[in-house]
Amino acid sequence: MKRLLPLIATLAVLAVLFASPNAEGTLRRTPGSWVFGPKVVFSDGTANPMFIPLSDGLSSAGLINVRVSTEFAEQSGNCKFRPALRWSDDGITWGAATNMVATYLTAPGITYGSSYIDITALGTPKPWVQFGVEVANNSGSRVEVCNASIMIDPKEK
Repeated sequence: MKRLLPLIATLAVLAVLFASPNAEGTLRRTPGSWVFGPKVVFSDGTANPMFIPLSDGLSSAGLINVRVSTEFAEQSGNCKFRPALRWSDDGITWGAATNMVATYLTAPGITYGSSYIDITALGTPKPWVQFGVEVANNSGSRVEVCNASIMIDPKEK
């Protein structure tokens, strides 16, 4: 039994280290927020943005202001993305995507939103909203790939 105690203690420490939900490199979720991803996203090989949904369709009732945080990881070289959304009347047919932040992320890391965005000013609000990212090439013409996560933090009324 005395020989097993150091082994059990070591395994317990390793379990805590690897199971930590707030390990460096992971979005720290605020209470009441939604985290979508990480998800592998890709470009179409051009600098034109392509919308990739990260969430299912969500009811937009009462959803006006949100703060957006992002995590960009494991890029293939020239991938870039920015948070975006799109609206729907029925949750099945979706309109064109609108970016929520104008600046693309081009380097791996976490960016926490510092202010709230009025999403009702982005496109024409409808009963359903879907959050995702617009992905494009930073340069070159190959299809580029990266991992994207977004955290949507709705503002309480």
